[in-house]
Amino acid sequence: MQIEHRANSAVGAALRRRYTLMMLALLAISGCSLSSAAPVTKVVASHWDYGAEGPEHWAELDSSYRVCRSGHAQSPIDLPSRAMLDPADRIGIEYGPIPSVELVNTGHTVQANPPAGTGNRILVDGMPFELVQFHFHLPGEHTVDGVGATMELHLVHRNAAGALAVLGVPMRQAPGPSAFAPMLANAPGKPGAKVTTGPIDPRTFLPADTGQFRYVGSLTTPPCSEGVRWIVLRHPVAVTPEEAGRYLTLFPHSNRPTQPLNGRVVAVSGS
Repeated sequence: MQIEHRANSAVGAALRRRYTLMMLALLAISGCSLSSAAPVTKVVASHWDYGAEGPEHWAELDSSYRVCRSGHAQSPIDLPSRAMLDPADRIGIEYGPIPSVELVNTGHTVQANPPAGTGNRILVDGMPFELVQFHFHLPGEHTVDGVGATMELHLVHRNAAGALAVLGVPMRQAPGPSAFAPMLANAPGKPGAKVTTGPIDPRTFLPADTGQFRYVGSLTTPPCSEGVRWIVLRHPVAVTPEEAGRYLTLFPHSNRPTQPLNGRVVAVSGS
């Protein structure tokens, strides 16, 4: 990708000020405070889906879903490869081994729930966000210059105030071993079903180069709450054809289309 290199300290400071002002404006528009961020775990019994009651109808299904249509900072988005480069805007990723996780078929995706207190977290602007769950989408939700990935992993984090930060990892189909076999090969086949698998190490979910896009957006599923800090990695990791195929048999379609950028700032760090 061709990136516009403007990474001096003055630009970095200006970008972070714009980023903060944008977040405050978005919260005012959506009426969603950071302390009242939506619950992370998806509910099996919810009546939204990706078909007849799919993304274009979510706002009609429940009054709490109205921001899915009226919001001005929705996710996912098409990420521009030519974006403002700011190396200082990079987040910190502190991941390590987890003895086991609970895998849940939510009816919309496969979700992994690690136990509390594993120490897995990211640091966003110096603020810690603890890993609370991760799940998958197929096809990938974010695109870069209109091009998407086979799948996308979302690692969802929450800070002490209840604000959410999501680390998105594009997954590209490729032969050979992948880090996702324990989750995708053992994914429960029926909505509501649960299994336990492990150990896992979230560090193996990440590419060697963790260059990233950053912007402020929303949950990509109802209630589409805004004020979510998004970090989307620029480089994909591998998922095998068999693993993608297994997920596809369970969830033939589990992604929301990209949403308007509406003037939001997208920052880029790394190579």
